[in-house]
Amino acid sequence: MFDRELTQELSRVVQSVVDVPIDLATNAEKASLLRGIQEAQDLLDGMKARALESFEQTGGPADDGAPTLRAWARRNLRLSAKEAGRLTTAARTLRTLPAVAHALHEGAIRLAHVYEFSAGLKQGGEEIIGLGEDYLLGVARTHEAPALRAEIREWIGAIHPEILEESYIAGMDKRDLQVSKVGDGFAVSGFLDILTGAKLRSVLDSLGAPADRDDRRAPSERRLAGLDALLDAVLDHGLPTRRGIRPQLHVTVDLERLQGSPGAEPARLAGWGVIGDRLLGSLLCDSDVTGILTAGFTSGDLGQAAVLNVGRTERLANREQRRAILHRQGGHCANPGCNNTTLEMHHLDWWARDIGLTDLDALVGLCPRCHHLLHAGKLHAHRNGDGVATFTLSGGSPLPDERRTSRQLANERLRILRRILAAGAHARHGPGLETDAEIVTVAA
Repeated sequence: MFDRELTQELSRVVQSVVDVPIDLATNAEKASLLRGIQEAQDLLDGMKARALESFEQTGGPADDGAPTLRAWARRNLRLSAKEAGRLTTAARTLRTLPAVAHALHEGAIRLAHVYEFSAGLKQGGEEIIGLGEDYLLGVARTHEAPALRAEIREWIGAIHPEILEESYIAGMDKRDLQVSKVGDGFAVSGFLDILTGAKLRSVLDSLGAPADRDDRRAPSERRLAGLDALLDAVLDHGLPTRRGIRPQLHVTVDLERLQGSPGAEPARLAGWGVIGDRLLGSLLCDSDVTGILTAGFTSGDLGQAAVLNVGRTERLANREQRRAILHRQGGHCANPGCNNTTLEMHHLDWWARDIGLTDLDALVGLCPRCHHLLHAGKLHAHRNGDGVATFTLSGGSPLPDERRTSRQLANERLRILRRILAAGAHARHGPGLETDAEIVTVAA
């Protein structure tokens, strides 16, 4: 039986929290308050979604004189039609994925994560998302919603790459770009397909990077200044030709993918994410291909170490080392949380002070500003032995590295997919193959 007094009690408790004299609290008390507010908000968001969906199913809007739930929510809750729709969809997702519902009820994930599961169900279907529910839920417990979105996309793409092809084709059909006079300037609107958008982003990222360590302009100001400089160059020297301005796109693809191995990781376009084989084939028609060994050993007269480790014979990183480091870091600054793409090579064991070596595992790519912070002693980088640096603040506090976690997730995802494929093959052809298709929770 529903207790109406609970609603009144909830309002009283919330009002008591609102009336707390925040300015009199210590920083520790403020931190505790913020954590408590966030936890309560996450729980209430989930309850609101479930209540809205149940209200609609039982005819509540009509009983209250509203033609639809969205109209009722707009009138009574000041929610837009889009917000009300997302909430009711989230409630259906919680019914479809019980483990996700349980995690939300515990406060282990947020409603924003549920929205990503909803989008995954729409794109990939209940069977595909259900196969990876525990694994994806492990990602949600330890990552923000955008990271879960990317992981769901990769999960779907690895199982059914044709879905990526459909997304690419749909994007091509929606392409549009308009520049309209609005007020004191121009408004740019439209939709770019994956390839065109990646090119534009590559150009703006390059032109909009900080000019040096003292460049304090806002990112928006740098991007606009870079775009203005690009337009000046085009008007001064003519439209770019094949030998003119040509954004450099970076695509990473495993050999297994090129060989058509089942369950292989989809190709990844820098600045976008995973792409389908059709777009990959188009890009490979007119691209330079650089082979990078990420596991195993080279053989023959030219060993890997001879190219990627030069010791004290050279101070500056060579071209092969730069390419390897860009691949290792996904083209971004190695400092966790920094997404700048203009990189300088730094010796983890300093060249002069520590008599450092110009070897691959002793180098890391940093943007000019983070490079300055490191040499100023406000940031510290340490060798890990696995080719990836660990960063700490001047006080010794470690910085969490989501990119390292992403690599771990990719390995875990591939392992799970191979188990699923092996189990499917066993069901079709009988015993003799690996049958353990258990889905495990990822704890990053």
